[in-house]
Amino acid sequence: MSLTLALQTALSGIQANQAALQVTANNISNANTVGFTRKTIELEARRLDVTGAGVDISNITRSVDEFLLRQVREQEGTVAALTAREKFLSQIQGIFGTPSSNDTFAAGLTKLNNNFETLALTPESEAARFEAVNEARKLAIQLGQLSDAIQTLRADADQAITLSAAEVSSQLQIIENLNIKVSQAETLGQPSGELRDQRDIALAKLSKNLDIRTFESAAGKISIFTGSGSTLLSEGVTFAVSHTSAAQTDASVAYVSPGDANYPGSIDGIFIGTPDLVNGSNDITNEIADGELKGLIDVRDTLLPNLQKELDRLTAVLKTQINTFHNQGTAFPPPATLTGTQTVAATDAFAGTGSVRVAVLNQTTGNVVEFVDVNLAGLGATATANDVVNAINAGLTGTPASINATGQFVLQAQAAGQGISINENTSAVTVIGGETRGLSHYFGLNDFFQASVNGSDYNSFATARQTSSTTALGLAGTLTFRFDGTAGATVNYAVGDSLDAIAASINGTAALTAQNITATVTDDSGGRRLTITDSDRDNFIVSDSSTLLSTTNATSDETSFSTAVTINSALAANADLISRGQLDLTAAVGAVGVSVGDGNVANSMAGVFSTDVSFVGSGGISTTTTTLIRYASQIIDLQSSLAGDARSDLDFNETFLETIAFRQQSDSGVNVDEELAGLVILENAFAASSRVLASIAEMLDEIINSVR
Repeated sequence: MSLTLALQTALSGIQANQAALQVTANNISNANTVGFTRKTIELEARRLDVTGAGVDISNITRSVDEFLLRQVREQEGTVAALTAREKFLSQIQGIFGTPSSNDTFAAGLTKLNNNFETLALTPESEAARFEAVNEARKLAIQLGQLSDAIQTLRADADQAITLSAAEVSSQLQIIENLNIKVSQAETLGQPSGELRDQRDIALAKLSKNLDIRTFESAAGKISIFTGSGSTLLSEGVTFAVSHTSAAQTDASVAYVSPGDANYPGSIDGIFIGTPDLVNGSNDITNEIADGELKGLIDVRDTLLPNLQKELDRLTAVLKTQINTFHNQGTAFPPPATLTGTQTVAATDAFAGTGSVRVAVLNQTTGNVVEFVDVNLAGLGATATANDVVNAINAGLTGTPASINATGQFVLQAQAAGQGISINENTSAVTVIGGETRGLSHYFGLNDFFQASVNGSDYNSFATARQTSSTTALGLAGTLTFRFDGTAGATVNYAVGDSLDAIAASINGTAALTAQNITATVTDDSGGRRLTITDSDRDNFIVSDSSTLLSTTNATSDETSFSTAVTINSALAANADLISRGQLDLTAAVGAVGVSVGDGNVANSMAGVFSTDVSFVGSGGISTTTTTLIRYASQIIDLQSSLAGDARSDLDFNETFLETIAFRQQSDSGVNVDEELAGLVILENAFAASSRVLASIAEMLDEIINSVR
């Protein structure tokens, strides 16, 4: 070996060890840097033909277990999803309270029950009347506040989805830029480890937002797809991910899936690229299976809407049950005016059976001045609300019955010192299908609670949750729609028809289209339900020749009831108007029609809270028969259980993440002790190469000096 070759060999050793020292120094410096991976210099022997000629640096590599790294990313996505769920469920539990709390709405129902019981025992007590109305007022306010809180949290989740989608787009752009740099570096034979570390950090942030799959090309570029296969980044093309938050949220605002006849809904989807708002071809909302976006979607579209539906169902049943009995009774002294809470028009269709008594009483004595018994079936098959007005006026002095300018049914005593009282007797007015209400209850003449979301309970109807909207119901019959004093319109349904098919038949009926009556099928807590609505908020009646309406539990649409429930405004202004007794059907003119000590109706209202009622499946609660108080407790218990499960799941998955992250860090992270030990070896190797270089230099000096 020539001295020149030996000199070059020794110099290569110095250069290689110098580079290795630089890598080691960089490792030690970044021992605590998040996302930094330990770098290792790879050396290979340099050869000149068959002769060894020193050492070369072949590569600087990262110590990375790609399988572990991918597992950590996936687990971080799971933890992010659970964190979003737990955050919102914990807030809900804080607002709704725990099962043991004394200030929940379930406790409010118990207090109202106690007040009604006290009123039944002392109907003449002014304090008892005030306390009953005041407790009901507080309960209505609490239900409204809880509903508002649910919708506020839904809006928060929706806005968080927008921010998370923007973060996805931002990280995709960062990854695309790093793809270019990694490819350029590797093409030029330059180290790319630091660039790859930065790209992995961006991938980790991306995977926290949604589930992804990645593939790396031979050029070092990665392509990114959603877990379901939609392209996010490929061959230099980045597709932005976007979501536009809803301007406002309420119980009627919902996301609708692509392919649904109602698409798009009132909440936008999450789109890749330019949003397709017509067909939703690039809407990936339902494809997202993990990450923060998944957790937020679950909160916005399932967990909170389920709770809203449960609360609305409780409110609707409470309102109906209390109003049923309150309308059967009367206050003492009987009020001079009864004004309905339901909005009606004189031409609205009316269908009733049985008899109702309307009486004029002396407000001081409770004696009957006059009365009229109205045979509702006798009004005819095409009766209207105005026919009820005329029938009452025909039997009493003057014109006590009317429909006022704002659409309320009014009964007004015609003389000073007189009041109005109603005994609903056997009256049964059709709401929808086989659901009926007494006459006073139907018009809301003596309601205790009111929740006028759409003006009345009779312009929008909905079925209970059904398992599927595409499966044949196996029923055949005819739906008859009446909206005025005509025979109305009919829609036939056959054994093979599904909810979707029935909705299409309704929407294809010209007479209903002319009235702006439409049918929609929407998602409901993992199922589907049919809603029939008059967009003009005009009342209509739907009857059924078969059992479709009863089988699907169709009733007045209760959406947003808990938001809008209040005490009857007249009752809120004067607690003495609360019903305690009932008009005596046996009382003749001049006899006592109602007495101050009668507490039968108050007792019936108290009994509502301990009577089993059928609750059709809503939200996360299946169809059940139970009391109002127990159903309220079920809602609170369920939310408490969901919050507890979310915390447990999050704790478990965080522990699992820590475990695999520790394994990944042990494999890829910097061990300072190991680096320092390697540093000693490098120092010795560097010193040895330097010694060789110095010896060769001395030998060359001697050769040069000898020539001189």
